[in-house]
Amino acid sequence: LVRRDWCIQSKETGRYVLDQILSGDDRDAVVNNIHDHLEQLAKRMRSGDLPLEKYVITKGLSKHPNDYPDGKTQPHVHVAKMMLKANRPVNIGDHIPYVITMQSSEQEQKASTKTSAVERARHPEEIKRSNGELKPDVEWYLAQQILPPTGRLCEPMEGTSPSIMAEKLGLDSRKYHLTGAGNGHEIDDENLVDFIPASSLPDNERFKEVEKLHLTCLACGESNEFCGVFAKGSTVDKVTSGLSCPNPDCSHPDFWGGPGHLQLWSRVSNIMTMFIRRHIQKYYLGVVKCDDPACTISETRQLSVGTGCPCLGRGCTGRVRPVYTERMLYDQLKYIESLMDVNHTCEQILFKQETDTIAAKTELLRSISKLDTEMMRQLHSVAQSHLHKSAYHFIEPS
Repeated sequence: LVRRDWCIQSKETGRYVLDQILSGDDRDAVVNNIHDHLEQLAKRMRSGDLPLEKYVITKGLSKHPNDYPDGKTQPHVHVAKMMLKANRPVNIGDHIPYVITMQSSEQEQKASTKTSAVERARHPEEIKRSNGELKPDVEWYLAQQILPPTGRLCEPMEGTSPSIMAEKLGLDSRKYHLTGAGNGHEIDDENLVDFIPASSLPDNERFKEVEKLHLTCLACGESNEFCGVFAKGSTVDKVTSGLSCPNPDCSHPDFWGGPGHLQLWSRVSNIMTMFIRRHIQKYYLGVVKCDDPACTISETRQLSVGTGCPCLGRGCTGRVRPVYTERMLYDQLKYIESLMDVNHTCEQILFKQETDTIAAKTELLRSISKLDTEMMRQLHSVAQSHLHKSAYHFIEPS
């Protein structure tokens, strides 16, 4: 918080968190107070109740704006150049205030891709003169100005983490599971007491973060999640086929609008294979990212930057981590394999209803036609062949 590239609200939040940590109160009370503060702050920012002055970041010019070789990557230099174009005086040593604004509708129409935060930096006076056209980018401030210093201050504390705080701020917590040396998958001694291996978790818990397989109905044109041989919500007493379109208004729901089993098998097999190949390609792209949320360096594929190496960002103390890990790829492959496994699907339904008996499973298997079973067996064979190529779940003896 000593650096000048933090906004006023970031400094105030940092002081509040520090006061809570040093208050001497019970740890749970401190954690709850910090979480409540983050939730209330996010609500105020998104509702527009936070004054513009709280978003202002100020940084000094060590040279003339036109003399910066990397001026396109520094917001205060960008704003200083805009001030020069407007014939406003700018001198060496001046402290330039700026606010990162949301991308305007006019910018969205002109540019097919989202503009960078540097390009969206504006002087506070310009924002006031815009009559509401320019507004602070709340999501950027929450992710880049509020979460990083709070996460650093709370790093030694138990009961919270960057992902939990991101969730309190209304951000995507999955992006912050990579922070830390173990990519979010290390297990300490305390967690071993109640540790449940992934293979023992129900599918809805184990695969909650994977990308789901979707299929488009040929009759109604609606895309829905393909849930395997049984539709979502099926029970032992009420079995609904997953080989039919779930849209209640579909004119021909059987076989997802197709003529029969052969055509459906061909469609699902092709879509599943392309789905798996896309995720394998995503893994082998080798994209890495710094685990420090405050780092300004975006994702990269530089060969000189290996997993676990120090970040190349100037002044950054983070480590480089893969964006798409071996664990993520394996979970994706295992999800597809489990989805096509008829026996596994039956066991999941029985597990939910706590009716794990041989008679109940036999009755559930009888409700599936022979052609449905054979089709799913062929699809499971394809999925299994891809899973067995992964060495993630094999251990080579030394």
